[in-house]
Amino acid sequence: MDGELIFAFVFAGCLLTVMVSWLVFGRLSMAKIEKAIMAEGKPRPCPWDGVGGRLVWYAYAVALPESFFNEIDNRQLNTSDVKRYTTRADLLRAWVFMIAGHGFVLLVFAAVVFDFG
Repeated sequence: MDGELIFAFVFAGCLLTVMVSWLVFGRLSMAKIEKAIMAEGKPRPCPWDGVGGRLVWYAYAVALPESFFNEIDNRQLNTSDVKRYTTRADLLRAWVFMIAGHGFVLLVFAAVVFDFG
């Protein structure tokens, strides 16, 4: 097998993982957390959703320490509210999504740099 074919299989697998983890995290974790926050009487967190951007903010809020977001001004959502309703399953889903997403971006970059495709 040559390098380009191996790269194509890895790329396709990573793309599939990103797409599935995006849907799973969005439906099973983000929707549940938003519903619980709104049940408290608070407005929907992160009201702007530019092409799924809200899901990325939630994944970072779930997976990364709260202190990371305290450094960012004008946050899109309150991480302490998100953390309050986060389970271990949500944390796992967020990490799978983030690793697959970052891996996909690195593979796209590698495809451009090494002229695969």
